[in-house]
Amino acid sequence: MSWKLAALVAVGLVPGIVLAQLTREGDSASRSWDALRAAGFTAYLLLWFSTVSGMAVRLRLRPGPAPITWLLEAHRVSGTLALAFIAGHVAGILVDPWTGISATDVALGATSPYRPAAVLLGTVATWLAATVLLSTALAGRMTNATWRSLHYLAFPAYLAALLHGITAGTDSAATPAVALYAATAAVVAAILAVRVLEPRTVQRSPNRVPVGPVTLRPEE
Repeated sequence: MSWKLAALVAVGLVPGIVLAQLTREGDSASRSWDALRAAGFTAYLLLWFSTVSGMAVRLRLRPGPAPITWLLEAHRVSGTLALAFIAGHVAGILVDPWTGISATDVALGATSPYRPAAVLLGTVATWLAATVLLSTALAGRMTNATWRSLHYLAFPAYLAALLHGITAGTDSAATPAVALYAATAAVVAAILAVRVLEPRTVQRSPNRVPVGPVTLRPEE
């Protein structure tokens, strides 16, 4: 379900941003640039939420009385949607005449004529996030240990996305952007500290059912 939703979003988002960039003139040039930047911010927030909700599921943290399976599904959906908005962000950049970034630059990062180090961070974040999502899609074909090792790549993926947003964005120094990055990074750091200092291992028992790579009790 999450993959289908992400595909639908990408199908609508990518052509829309590309068309806005190709037909831009005058004031619309600013609006089309804002659109691809908005896609980048949205992708970052979705990746952040996927990271936070994933740790929360592992720690059995949940807001209110909602079943933890809801949080698990939100974790999955936000991760796949992040890729959809990354696709829109990248598509807009590729057709933007000002940056001069090519598909090769996006794939490799370091070859970009525009802030190569910052673009490289975005490339790393994208490849790592894609690897994590692919590992989840193929979880049934690998051992739990292998899946878990690949899933830990979500942490460097988030860190790379955070640094990319800070260093590549034209409005990263704006107060709202600084507040956004600071607040989201603080939440990740706080939950990660809890995860490291108070690790919890999900114990197997006969009355638990598998939900992907994570095992949850039926009543939860």
